[in-house]
Amino acid sequence: MPGRSGGPRDFWEREQGGALRSVSPVPTRTASPAAPAGHARPPAGPAPTGPPARVGGTVAALVVAALTLIPPLLGAYLGVWFLLLGANVPGIALAVVALTKVPDAPEVERYLRYTWACNLAYGLLGVPVMIIVLFVFVMALMLGY
Repeated sequence: MPGRSGGPRDFWEREQGGALRSVSPVPTRTASPAAPAGHARPPAGPAPTGPPARVGGTVAALVVAALTLIPPLLGAYLGVWFLLLGANVPGIALAVVALTKVPDAPEVERYLRYTWACNLAYGLLGVPVMIIVLFVFVMALMLGY
């Protein structure tokens, strides 16, 4: 409906910049007492504000990137210090950059994709290395070294 401005779709298009058309406000009518309660229009007021661009997804990516520090720290605890070189520092840094770009939705989306790519690459490359290191550690314990 081209002339309406009170719907949620118009709100998101206006906020996200998807619609470049000007939307004229429609005069509001109050519900008559005979109208059913489910068909009454909400009172006119300020439009509700939505959350900033993907803050929850960005925080989740930061938490996952921070949790990927556990294997290098475990390796350092076991005496294999070179595993600290494989820490997911790029993933953590990109998640922090994404959180600093919160008002700019396309930038947040871009850095969020980079962060998840780093987390996935770390998982695919780091887990086999940790399995090999733990296998060598268990074999050393069993052989008495």
